[in-house]
Amino acid sequence: MMMEMYSATELSSHFDNSHYHYFLILYHEKPVGFIGFENHYEPQTTKLHRLYLLPEAKGKGLGKAALNFLKKQVATTSNRRIILNVNKNNPAQHIYLSQGFVIADEVVVDIGNGFVMDDFLMEFNL
Repeated sequence: MMMEMYSATELSSHFDNSHYHYFLILYHEKPVGFIGFENHYEPQTTKLHRLYLLPEAKGKGLGKAALNFLKKQVATTSNRRIILNVNKNNPAQHIYLSQGFVIADEVVVDIGNGFVMDDFLMEFNL
């Protein structure tokens, strides 16, 4: 699954989409993560597709800062909602909840090869 999500073809399609944005997250001028989101994913909705931090970058407020950055970016568009999927067992859901996101739904999807996506759909309304 990771090979499909990060294949050259998949990433190229993101870079060719003017609504898709990637930003590096820097700490002391060193890259420690990134955020990827897509404006106009649905009407008036931005989807946070990716927010990753290196283990040593966690607990420094960078996730919170990245989410605040995202909210500011979305506020400059006509979008009024941010959505994301997070695995039900992923502790990252706690940072989303602490930053005003709410659990809007639950999704269970067979993604093939014996894998199931068992996620919360979370949302934040601007």
